[in-house]
Amino acid sequence: MSSFVISLDFELFWGVADSRTVREYGPNVAGVWDAVPRLLALFRQYDMRVTWATVGMLMCRDYRQWQEIRPTSMPGYLRKSCSNYEMAGLAQEHPQLFFARPLVQSIIDTPGQELGTHTYSHFYCNEPGASAEQFAADLDCAQALAAEFGTVCRSLVFPRNQVRTEFLDAARTAGIRVWRGNPTHPLYRDGHYAPGGAAGRALRLADSWVPVTGTNVGQAERDNGMFNVPASQFLRPYSTALSALDSLKLLRIKRGMTQAAQSGGIYQLWWHPHNFGRNLEQNLGALESLLGHFQTLRDKFGMRSQALADFATAGES
Repeated sequence: MSSFVISLDFELFWGVADSRTVREYGPNVAGVWDAVPRLLALFRQYDMRVTWATVGMLMCRDYRQWQEIRPTSMPGYLRKSCSNYEMAGLAQEHPQLFFARPLVQSIIDTPGQELGTHTYSHFYCNEPGASAEQFAADLDCAQALAAEFGTVCRSLVFPRNQVRTEFLDAARTAGIRVWRGNPTHPLYRDGHYAPGGAAGRALRLADSWVPVTGTNVGQAERDNGMFNVPASQFLRPYSTALSALDSLKLLRIKRGMTQAAQSGGIYQLWWHPHNFGRNLEQNLGALESLLGHFQTLRDKFGMRSQALADFATAGES
């Protein structure tokens, strides 16, 4: 049976601290406080099961608790600027951009929503100096925060889609049963890194509107007690400069969803809540169009809405 999967990389400023400034991108992150309740209301309206892969650091009550929680093995990145443990000054000065415990609680309280993990510290698996031991310690911190909410994270989204298969044993030991894989097309299989430099990035951009890489309909794969559920498409946020192409963006996604429904495959859409931090109405309008299309596919083909952890539940039953 076919599945439509939505997974969100919920990270606040922890996810962009190494590449953006508060002045430049702070408004997008601040907008998450409005975007998350609106998203939850929309998901509830359409009876959607959704995975919120959440950075553990944002689940801290405040700066003080964040200072108290440290893994037994700290990230050993050679580039120290990549470590979110270096962001103490920003986190103390702008707590609303770094900590969002009430939003996490609202996710848990909304039917059909799954709390997954995006690691504790937005851990960069492909960064030189990173090790499986450090990754395991990071996930232990993430699970400790989840336990404060009375839950366990069973699904994992690797930050920047930096999938390291040699780290999967550590994830399984930490209680993870499902992870979001990358599409197999060469443009995406290495995650955030785009082969070919500027040309590769341009092709990825074009792929938002025309099927450069095909529909990326996938199948869940079981390996060593875990499930790889591959991503299909990033939902690019609204842009005034590119608004004339919005209909093409939605058509491209709907065609992939339809192919998945007809073939018994999986179509997984993903984005970050901070992508909706600006132009919220336009972004929600685009999403609602896609959810309406899913309803049509559900009625016609029996397509299901599934969170990532649902694949482990089905596979273990």
